[in-house]
Amino acid sequence: MHLKPTLKSKMNHFFDSTNQPNPDITMGLITLQPGEKHPKQGYSYHKQDEFSYIISGLAHTVLENGEDIVGKAGDAQLIEKNEGHINYNDSNEPAVVVWFLLKERRKSK
Repeated sequence: MHLKPTLKSKMNHFFDSTNQPNPDITMGLITLQPGEKHPKQGYSYHKQDEFSYIISGLAHTVLENGEDIVGKAGDAQLIEKNEGHINYNDSNEPAVVVWFLLKERRKSK
């Protein structure tokens, strides 16, 4: 099996405003190696809700309030917009997570 070159990177954006018509959706995949943390310093913030699904491995999400959420393969989670978070992998296997950023729908007038 050969991986597509885009999957050899740690962080991949599959769909965003540069390659699909809906600017309200961004989709990607992150692979956290054993002992790896993302971001390396500080917290990650998004202006959109982040939905994620763990494909394989074990991944922690630590929220700014200190809550540590452990996710395993098959788990899904929602991180609300503007909620600071860190992801890390303290297992011996890579953790592979697909994620989506979704902007709020504007209400029609």
